[in-house]
Amino acid sequence: MDLVSRKKQSISGPLYYAGRVLLIALPMLALTYAIFSDALAAYLPSLPLPFAVLPFVIWTALRFGQREVTALNALVCIIAVWHTIAGHGPFASAPFGTSLLLLLAFMGTVVSTGLVLNTVVGERSRASEALAQALKTLKEEAIRDPLTDLYNRRFLRDYIPRELLRAAREGIRVAVIMIDLDRFKRVNDTAGHAAGDFVLTEIATLLKRHIRGTDIACRYGGEEFMLVLPNATLQSARVRAEAICSAIREEGVQLMGVTASLGVAIFPDHAAEPESLLRAADKALYDAKGRGRNQVRIFARGTAKISSLRSKTSKRAHA
Repeated sequence: MDLVSRKKQSISGPLYYAGRVLLIALPMLALTYAIFSDALAAYLPSLPLPFAVLPFVIWTALRFGQREVTALNALVCIIAVWHTIAGHGPFASAPFGTSLLLLLAFMGTVVSTGLVLNTVVGERSRASEALAQALKTLKEEAIRDPLTDLYNRRFLRDYIPRELLRAAREGIRVAVIMIDLDRFKRVNDTAGHAAGDFVLTEIATLLKRHIRGTDIACRYGGEEFMLVLPNATLQSARVRAEAICSAIREEGVQLMGVTASLGVAIFPDHAAEPESLLRAADKALYDAKGRGRNQVRIFARGTAKISSLRSKTSKRAHA
């Protein structure tokens, strides 16, 4: 959007709101003037006629903010007082005391109806906004890992099937990179769980630096992480995985000697289903572990049965 378009948009908002206010304010003030200036006396000589303004007051209270409601109510009251003092309007024909009481009753009804109703509507609107924000926060917390602020496994389970359907429809590839931290259990055993948590948060920060805005980073569980790279080739996924592996290795002192093993699989070349794709990445990761850790491996079909991998994963979870 260019500068001219943004300027027009910024101006059109206030102008539109002002137009809406005038649309209700002009008939409301015109009716008040007609009633209290005796313009309608020959046609509708009825004492309750001033309260024909109330529907406009209610509409204003429901549609606009407190400032607009207060201003319009004040104008209505000023018109009523001015003409009554001048001896015009439905209240002027009564004795002075009665005329004053009727005028005060009219003003009190207008002001209380407008402001009280507007306050109630405002409180309800704020309560609705607070509830919507709370629900949004709750939903976000349900799909985020509280320690690393990465997406969690629940989000991944819902996200991958949708992403693969989209990729199949558009004819693009999706890469997944499974990451397991090498000898992470040693950090917990020697330095404590607080140190382990520190390492996990540092890894999460590192992963965020190495992904695009369209990529997804998840904490898969424990010291395992998962990256989903939409519209990625096998070569670009390999380069990304190697960069992450190298970055973790270079920060070895800060990460207390922890390195990472990474497995890469790509849709639809290695698997066409979400679970099969995750198992393929897991197989590649297990292959990296078996070849000495601290490296990247690409899924290869002939090395082992994918279906048996999850039972093996438990054996190397803390390796």
